[in-house]
Amino acid sequence: MKQLTYLAIILGLFFLLSKRTYAQEPDQISLARLIFSEAANESSLGKAAVGWVVRNRVESERFPNTYPGVIFQPWQFSGVNSALWEKTYQVKNMSFFENAIWQDCLEIADKVIKGTIMDPTSRADHYYNPRLVSPYWAKKMTVTRTIGNHLFLKS
Repeated sequence: MKQLTYLAIILGLFFLLSKRTYAQEPDQISLARLIFSEAANESSLGKAAVGWVVRNRVESERFPNTYPGVIFQPWQFSGVNSALWEKTYQVKNMSFFENAIWQDCLEIADKVIKGTIMDPTSRADHYYNPRLVSPYWAKKMTVTRTIGNHLFLKS
């Protein structure tokens, strides 16, 4: 009984300390939110590449084995909880252009999860925009492809 009480307290604290409590939502929605927040201005190929990095992580033994586990892993994706991420909760307030991008992200996320769109990254499990950052960890990895503004890497 005490163990259940401690578990309840720990879970309660986790939810209180998080910026937003995430109800379980379909993997497609979570992945689309990430694609939108990380690659809204990229081509469909660039959006798919970001989605495939997440899928490649899900399929790897080195990362969590679920889409939410990968997407919400701390300090992995700067788009999580960003202004663009938050915008996906208010679709009715999006401009026509933003809504079109959101719809594209939803479609691409669905295709990535189902595997009906190819992996353009050659199994990359990381990416970054070299115009914005120069991460220390990238030096240890192999660049597999450049798509749009992102370099895709395999660890």
